Amino acid sequence: MTGDPSSFRMGGSNMKRTFSILVFVALLSASTAFAQLPANHLEGSWRIVSQRAVYPDTVVVTTNIPPSIKILNSTHFSWGYQSADGSEVLAGGGRYTLENDTLYTEYLEYHTSEVLVGEALRFSARVVGDLWYHVGEFPSGYRLEEVWRRIE
Repeated sequence: MTGDPSSFRMGGSNMKRTFSILVFVALLSASTAFAQLPANHLEGSWRIVSQRAVYPDTVVVTTNIPPSIKILNSTHFSWGYQSADGSEVLAGGGRYTLENDTLYTEYLEYHTSEVLVGEALRFSARVVGDLWYHVGEFPSGYRLEEVWRRIE
């Protein structure tokens, strides 16, 4: 190449190829951006706000819960809890499904309580603003009602 301005001109073939490459890059960028959109309204990170366990003979309400975090991507969830003094650590996770934006099911692939591994826990799910309300029955015979707040 020389300093002659005519050496920078593109012919029709080069122009079409350059345009094709630019279109391809734009489409690739757009598809990557769409791939990063949440698959559903539960995807993200959540911190527990309150918990209520309803047993046949009693109700246990817990509002001062040490940090408990649940993280969901498009197909899997992971949950963890540590007591305030660090003496107890609980965790669980696995696949999940969300049907009709209201039926949330966790398929436990691991859990610190081994009796829950392999269980499918079904919850009604409702998100209002940054709060996620879910209620479900546990195999051991109690109903769990929880409220989670989205972590930004």
